[in-house]
Amino acid sequence: MLKTATTIFLLLFLLTVSACGTLNTPQSKPAPAAPPPPAANPSSPSQPDWNKQLHNKLNQFDGKTGLYARNLKTGQTFSFNQDTIFPTASTHKLLVSLAVYKYLYSEASLADKQRYDNNIKKMLTISDNPAFYELLDDIEKKKPDALTRVLTDLKLVHTRIHSREAFTKYGYHSVTTPAEMAAVFETIYNEAYLGKEFSAILKEELAKTIFNDEIPRFMQNTKVLHKVGELPGIQCDVGIIDDGRDQILISAYTSTQRPPPYASNFIANISAKAYNLLRTKG
Repeated sequence: MLKTATTIFLLLFLLTVSACGTLNTPQSKPAPAAPPPPAANPSSPSQPDWNKQLHNKLNQFDGKTGLYARNLKTGQTFSFNQDTIFPTASTHKLLVSLAVYKYLYSEASLADKQRYDNNIKKMLTISDNPAFYELLDDIEKKKPDALTRVLTDLKLVHTRIHSREAFTKYGYHSVTTPAEMAAVFETIYNEAYLGKEFSAILKEELAKTIFNDEIPRFMQNTKVLHKVGELPGIQCDVGIIDDGRDQILISAYTSTQRPPPYASNFIANISAKAYNLLRTKG
């Protein structure tokens, strides 16, 4: 009994000493609070360097590529091989649409006007080739110089549409550059060349295209008006991203031996980077 009491007493004594030691131990100095995150600044090293990323991506492309991009509000521009010649693929349908509305429509019968409207709609929304060739045939029969006049009007020095000269020189009947096709798209968008009525028709159709794998892919719910083009080894897209604050014009062309998804993914990626580079920050 005495041994048990002694043991209990010793345990109580040790616990008391330990507690006092803990209470008398000085507190460690608290760690300083983390500094607030830096304010958004395009030149801050913590912000993505979209210019560098875009140049790196373009230089790494397996093939030939060109890009012209511009913020239509601020005028800020990014370009890479913007004057390099590429096949137009189906982006030539933009110029055929301009030629029909500018030089054929006013003299056409009501039935022809309805046919023109329907074919232009099919060209721009589903990139319908029979509609393109039907309109091209109308141009050649009724106003054979209409396409040449459009090229002259818009001061396009490299672009050729359905041209024997282009085929002899480049192996394609229709060729352009990223910068010149960007000018074509901007002409449609700003409405000065065709006027409000016809420009509004084209813009509405370009916003309803069924093809959304390139420029629009990473734009979520942002409005995009654009026209894609594709031939074996050739892929391109030209359009405008309108986020309600900025209108970013993008014209991207590629030529590669890789499978089509490679170029499609590439155009989607550089379009997103160009948008982030040129859009208004803050």
